Amino acid sequence: MLGPKENELLTRTDAGTLAGDLMRRYWQPVGLSEEFKVGGKPRAVKVMGEDLVLFRDDAGKPGLLGLHCSHRGTSLAYGRVEDGGVRCPFHGWLYDGNGRCLEQPAEPETSTQKESIRHLAYPCQELGGLIFAYLGPADAMPLLPRYEVLVREDGTRKVDYYPINSNYLQNLEGALDTVHFSYLHMTNWSRVKQKLTKLPKPDPEFGETDYGIWQRSVLPDVTHDTTALVYGHFFMPAGFVRIQESTRPNDQGLVQKFQSWYVPMDDTHTMRFQSAFSPLRSDGTPYEWPEPEPFEMPGPENEYYRDYERYDTISGIPVNAPGTAIKGYLCQDSMVNESQGPIVDRVHEHLTPQDRVLMLMRKIYFQALAAVKAGEDPKHIIRDPAENVMVYVRGTEQVELV
Repeated sequence: MLGPKENELLTRTDAGTLAGDLMRRYWQPVGLSEEFKVGGKPRAVKVMGEDLVLFRDDAGKPGLLGLHCSHRGTSLAYGRVEDGGVRCPFHGWLYDGNGRCLEQPAEPETSTQKESIRHLAYPCQELGGLIFAYLGPADAMPLLPRYEVLVREDGTRKVDYYPINSNYLQNLEGALDTVHFSYLHMTNWSRVKQKLTKLPKPDPEFGETDYGIWQRSVLPDVTHDTTALVYGHFFMPAGFVRIQESTRPNDQGLVQKFQSWYVPMDDTHTMRFQSAFSPLRSDGTPYEWPEPEPFEMPGPENEYYRDYERYDTISGIPVNAPGTAIKGYLCQDSMVNESQGPIVDRVHEHLTPQDRVLMLMRKIYFQALAAVKAGEDPKHIIRDPAENVMVYVRGTEQVELV
C-alpha cells in the first residue's frame, strides 16, 4: 500500500506538482492526425490540468496553444484557423503555432503591442498518425521516440483514443495487471470457473528495463485447457504495450502489438491513446484492421452495459456482444478502474505477491520523481539520434521480435 502523501505525489499531475513535472519531461499524444484537417475547426483539449486548443494551421502544421485569448480570455476553440494561425472570435487577434500575435486588427496601424504578446504555446510533432506535444521546459526537451508501432512500414496500423473518468495511474496499473485477464474478461464464467481452479495459477515474470518493465505472463486458458502467453510491458512515463500472437488456425503467423499512452487530462480524467501495429504475416499477407463501428462510451449511467441476467461474466458485462455497439473489454476495464473512485485511496489496498510488478512500477516512478527533483533525466529520455532510429518496447522472446 501507499501512504496518503506518496499516493498524492504519484497521482497529481497539474502544473507545479512533482509528478506533473515528470510527465512534462516526455512527449505526450494529444490528438489523432486524421481528425485535424488543414485549416479545419480548432478543438479544446485538456492536458495535465491545462486548458488548451489544438489545431492544424492552413499550412498543415499542428499547433497547441493556451485556450483563452491573451486579450480578454475568450476561448480560441471558437475561433477560425486562417492566415497562418488561429484567430480569436472576439476581436480578431491572430496567433501562430509559436504563440506570437500576428494581428490585432482593431488596433491602430502604428500599434506595436502585438510584438510583445507571447501567448502560451507548446511544440508539436506528428508521428504514426498521432499528434504529440511537449509541455516541459525547453532546455530539457528530449527527442520524440520513434516507436516501432509508429514508424514501421512492413505491416498495417490503426490509431484511436477514448476518455476515461478516473486517474491515469489506476488505469495504467489495471493494464499492467495481466492476472485479471482470466477473471474480469472470462466469458461463460459459471461453466468454466471450476475448470479454472484446476489449471496452473497465473505466473508472471518481469524485470526492469531501460524503458520501464518487461513482463511475460503465463495465464490459465480454459478454452484449450492449457496456459496462454501474454506479453504486457510498461514504458515511461505512463504507457503499456501488449504483444500477442493469434492461435486461430486461419491466422497463422499473425502478431499484433498494441501500444497505449495514458495521458492525464486532469487528476480525475484520462485520455488513452493507442497505436496498434500488425507486421505482415509469415506468408507476406497484411492484416486488415476492422473499420470502427458506432460506439457509445460506457459509464455508471448505463452500468457499463451490464446485463447481469443475460451475460455470463462475473460482472454481467459482456466480453463480446455481436450486433451491438458494446466494446466488452473496454467496458469491463473502465468499470473496474472507474469504480475504484476518481483517485484510488491506496492506503486501504492489500497487495499480494501477484502485484509485485505494480510495486516495481511504483518504485520506478519514485526514482524518476527524485531524478526530476534533482534536475536529472528520468528513465527513458532519449537524446541521441542514433538511439532513436527505431525504439522497441519488448524483450527477446520470438513473438516479440516479429
